Amino acid sequence: MPAAQPSFPDRITRTVVGARRWVVLAMLLALHLALVSEPEGIFQRIWLLVHFGLFLLWQPFFAAERELEVFSVVLLFAVTAVTLYYVSGWLVVGWLILIMGVLGGRVFTMRAALQSRFYLVAFTYVVTMLLLWAVPVLILGERQLPEYVANFARCAVPFLLALLAVLPFGGQDEEAAQVFDFFYAVLVFQLGIVLVLGSIALMRFTHENYIASVALTVMGFGIALFIFAVLWNPSRGFGGLRTYLSRYLLSVGMPFELWMRRVAELAETESDSRRFLEAALQEISTLPWIRGGTWKSDDGEGEFGRAGEHSLRFEQHGLAVVFHAEIPLSPALFLHMRLLAQVVGEFYEGKRRENALRQNAYLQAVHEAGARLTHDVKNLLQSIYALTSMAPRDSSDGYATLLQRQLPQLSKRLESTIEKLRSPEVASTEIEIAAHAWWNDLRRRLEGSGIEFMGDVGPGRLVPATLFDSFVENALENARVKAETEPELAISVALDASPEGTTLCVADTGTAVPPGIVRKLFEQPIERDNGLGIGLFHTARLAKQSGYALELVLNRDGCVCFALSSLGAGAQ
Repeated sequence: MPAAQPSFPDRITRTVVGARRWVVLAMLLALHLALVSEPEGIFQRIWLLVHFGLFLLWQPFFAAERELEVFSVVLLFAVTAVTLYYVSGWLVVGWLILIMGVLGGRVFTMRAALQSRFYLVAFTYVVTMLLLWAVPVLILGERQLPEYVANFARCAVPFLLALLAVLPFGGQDEEAAQVFDFFYAVLVFQLGIVLVLGSIALMRFTHENYIASVALTVMGFGIALFIFAVLWNPSRGFGGLRTYLSRYLLSVGMPFELWMRRVAELAETESDSRRFLEAALQEISTLPWIRGGTWKSDDGEGEFGRAGEHSLRFEQHGLAVVFHAEIPLSPALFLHMRLLAQVVGEFYEGKRRENALRQNAYLQAVHEAGARLTHDVKNLLQSIYALTSMAPRDSSDGYATLLQRQLPQLSKRLESTIEKLRSPEVASTEIEIAAHAWWNDLRRRLEGSGIEFMGDVGPGRLVPATLFDSFVENALENARVKAETEPELAISVALDASPEGTTLCVADTGTAVPPGIVRKLFEQPIERDNGLGIGLFHTARLAKQSGYALELVLNRDGCVCFALSSLGAGAQ
C-alpha cells in the first residue's frame, strides 16, 4: 500500500524548518529595508510586516509546525495591525532591542563555537544598526549622524548579512531542538537599553555629538564588564562574586548550612522516623516566612506551628507536607522550600527503611533461633506424650486433675509449633472450631487463676483456635508482668461470638500503656527487659492473615483493654 502523501501545510512546515538559515537571512534583510525606508512611511510599514511574518516563522518559542487556534490568529492580527498603524521611532528601537535579546538568548547557549558564529553575526548586525542608524535617525533626527556614518550603515552593513549564507548552521539537530535561554535574553535586552539610553544621556556632555557619546558608552560599559568579569572569577585569591551569589541563591539569604547541620545531627541521634520528622519540621517552622504546616505519611499525620493564608504542598516518598507561609513566596523561596522538603523526605525515607531493615533482621534472628530449638522441642514433645499417657485417670488429687487438663493442650500447641519451626516462611492453615467449645476449654484451663470470664457465645459460630490462644496467652502474660508491680490488678477475659461478628477482649485495671509504646504497638517488636517483645506483634500479623484485627481499644489508668475482632465487628 503506497504511503500517504503529506498535506500542503505539512510540506510548507518541512520547507520552513529545513530552510531556517534562509528565513533568518530574509528576516534581517526585510528589517534593513524597513529601517532605511522613509520613517513612518508606507514602505516602512510593508517591510516591517514582511519582517514580522518571517520572525514568526523563525522564533524559538513555539514549534513552527504548531497549529494556531482561531482566537490566537485573530489576536495576533489585531496586535500587528495596531502596531504597524501607530509605528514610531521608539517602537522600532524597542523592537530592535527585543531582537537583540532573542538573538542573545541563542548566541550564548549554542553547543559549539562554529554553530554560534551564525547567530553572532546576526547579533552584530542588529547592534550595529541599532546604534548607528535606528537611534540617531528614527529618534534624534538624521542631522545627528555624519554622512559617512549614514552611508556606512545604509550601504556597507548589509554586506555583513552575506556571511549568513556561508557560515556553518546547526542543521536539522538545531532546528529540531530550539534552544533558548531566557536569563541571557533578559541580560542582553537590558544591555541594549543601557547602550541606547546611555548614549542619549551622554550627549549632554559631548556637545550633542552622538558618535562620541556612543563610543564613550560602549567603552565605559566594556570596562565595567571587564572589572565585573575579573571579580566574578578571579584567577587567585578569594572565590569571586560567583561563589557568594551561588551561596545566596542556595540559601536565599538564610543560614541554610546551619539548618542542614541540625537535620544531620537529628538523623544521627534519632532512630524513630516519626520523631525525626516532627523535629525536622519544627526546625523549618523557625524560618521567618513560615507560620506552620501539616504532614501526612504511612506513620500517621500531624501538624506544627499555626495555620496561614498561603500554603505550599510538597510530596516526597509518600510524605505529604503542607507549609503555611506569612506571604506569597517568590519563585526563589518556592525552590528553597521545595529543596528543604526534599531533604526532609529523603532523610525520613531513610529512617523508615532503616527501621524496616532492623525489623527484618529481628524477625530473621527469631526464626533462626527457633530453627535451632526445633530438635529440643521435639524431644520435649515426646516426653509430654509419655507423661500424658501415664497420668492416672481416677486420681482425686487436684494437681493430677490440672495436669490432665493442661498436658493434652500443651501437646497440641507444641506439635503446631514444631510445624511452624520446620517451615517458618510458609503460612499455616488456620483450623477453626466451635466458639463455645473453645471458650469452655479456655475456662477449664484457666480455672482457679483469678481471672474473671464474661462470655456471650452464640450457636454455630466458628473461631480460629490458634489465633485466639496466641492472643489470650500474650495478653495475659503482659497483664501478669504488670501485676508483679501492681498487686491489686484485676484481669478479665470477655468473648462475644454473635452472628454479626466475633470479639475477644482481655482487660486489666493497671496503668495505661506509655504513648511511646502505643505508636509502635502491633507494628514492630517492642524492646523489653523480660522477653523478646514480639508476642503481640506476631499475633497482629497472624490476625491480619486470618481476617481479624488486633487493637488497643481502651488505654487509661484503671482500664487497659486489648480486643481481637473479626473485620466488620467492633470491640465491646
